[in-house]
Amino acid sequence: MKILLTTQNSLTHLKMKTIKSLFYILPFFLFSCQEEMENNASLELEFIHKAGLENFEYEKIYQNEAGNEFSLRLWRTYISEIRLIKENNEAFAIQDSYHLIEPQNGNKFSLNLSQIPNGNYKSIEFYIGIAGEENLSGESIGDLDPSNNMAWNWTTGYKFVRMDGEFQDLEGNRRGVVVHIGTEANLKHQKFDFKNIKNISGEANKLSFELNLLEAFQNPNTINFEELSDFQFNNEADLIGENYAEGFVNLIE
Repeated sequence: MKILLTTQNSLTHLKMKTIKSLFYILPFFLFSCQEEMENNASLELEFIHKAGLENFEYEKIYQNEAGNEFSLRLWRTYISEIRLIKENNEAFAIQDSYHLIEPQNGNKFSLNLSQIPNGNYKSIEFYIGIAGEENLSGESIGDLDPSNNMAWNWTTGYKFVRMDGEFQDLEGNRRGVVVHIGTEANLKHQKFDFKNIKNISGEANKLSFELNLLEAFQNPNTINFEELSDFQFNNEADLIGENYAEGFVNLIE
C-alpha cells in the first residue's frame, strides 16, 4: 500500500511539473506565433481571362487572326514556381506553388498566397507549365492531381495549357479544336516588373493579371484551324508554346 501511495504521489508531482512547464512555455509559443503572423503577409493573385479586348466566356464565338470562328468549352492553364523578388534582389519562393488556373465566377480566377515576408518587392515571376521533376513525379503537390484531367493518359507528365472547343470551317461544318500543350520545350518563364516598388505587408495585397486567349493563336505564329485544329505532341503544338511565351499573360497590377 505504501508503494502504491508513493507511486501515485510521484505521478501527481510529475503532472504538476508538466502543467507548470506548459504554463511557462505557452506564452512564449503564442508570442512566437503572433510575431510570425505580424512579419508575414498574404497576397491575392487575380487572373482575368480575356479574348482580345472582350471578357472571355465559354461557348461564345471569337475570331482568331487567321479568321477562324471558334469557341471553347474548357480552358485551363498551369503555373508553377512562383517567386517574388525584393527591392534588394532577394528572391522569395512560394513553396509547393503548382496552380491550375481556369475561369470561374465569370472570367476570373483568384489564387491566395500566404506566409510571404513583409517587405518591398519589385517583381514577380513564374512558369507557364510545371517546372522541375514534379512534372514527371506523379506526386500530388498543390494542384498536381491526375483527377484534374490535365495529366497525359498515355505518358507521364502534365498538360500545361488545355483548350477544348470547336470552330466552323469554310464549308460551314463544326469541327473540334483540341489544344493540349506540354513537354519541357513549352515550359515558359514569365517575369513581370512592377511599375513602382510594391510594399507587401499584412493583408489586402493584390496583383491582377490578364490571360488573353487570342494570343495563343498569334504572335509570332498565326494558327489556322483550317490547316490543323488538333495540337498534341506535334510541331504545331510547339508553335502555340512559342505564342504563349509572350503576351499571353500580362500584369495589369
